[in-house]
Amino acid sequence: MENRKDRKGKCSESRAGGASSQSKADGASLHNNSAGANVQHLKAKGSGHGSSGKAGYGNDELDTLNHSTSHIMASAIKNIYPDVKFAIGPSIKNGFYYDFDLASAITTEDLKIIEKEMEKIAGKNLPFEKGEILKDAAKEIFKGNPYKLELIDDIPGNTVSIYTTGDFVDLCAGPHIGSTKEIRAFKLLSIAGAYWRGSEQNKMLTRIYGASFYSKEDLKNYLDKIELAKRSDHRLIGKNLDLFTFHDEAPGFPFFHPKGMVLQSQILD
Repeated sequence: MENRKDRKGKCSESRAGGASSQSKADGASLHNNSAGANVQHLKAKGSGHGSSGKAGYGNDELDTLNHSTSHIMASAIKNIYPDVKFAIGPSIKNGFYYDFDLASAITTEDLKIIEKEMEKIAGKNLPFEKGEILKDAAKEIFKGNPYKLELIDDIPGNTVSIYTTGDFVDLCAGPHIGSTKEIRAFKLLSIAGAYWRGSEQNKMLTRIYGASFYSKEDLKNYLDKIELAKRSDHRLIGKNLDLFTFHDEAPGFPFFHPKGMVLQSQILD
């Protein structure tokens, strides 16, 4: 599966010290610009309508909300699976996703556990704070994570931007909403596999898809559309009615069953 770039820019994240020997206290040291990190944190710009929760927000605002929700999902995953290594987590056309490297398998049942942890984080009203940091300092923060280090090397210049939310630090261009309190209605939808940077030569990562909205009503409407699309999927209809099926040997080509052949003959006649 091919990785896609976020329209807002690449985004990869880790907790300060993640897989390295640094501790959570490093998150606070970044705020204080100590240990020669040369970090300057700025308040992240809010999404406008996000704090009001009213209808009529634009696509850019929804993109920003989904981008921020992907960070909260990553933070929740990190709380549950401390050894996880994150890759990228952009907003996409219908929500967001995050790619990560984890030794243990994630199941659909695990999504419920992750969602509960996300709700806890969102309820803390944590700000999304932006900062500029020297590349050497970023490599120290994200050492032990080859995906972060590769991204840092690809960014031009001597500095990179990061976002801090609580004790979670993200290598990210932004933008983001002002606070986690704006994340009110979200759903983790599915799990898939994705090669790092879309290349089969690289490691297969775990990808979790999700969607986030400013209101529960909008989320419900979206989930209803997904369910309707599933019921209208000709691939499922053909399989359930024992008419035809699709196989990996010939993607896109229907293999007609006896009932399907009869129906096809009647249509052609």
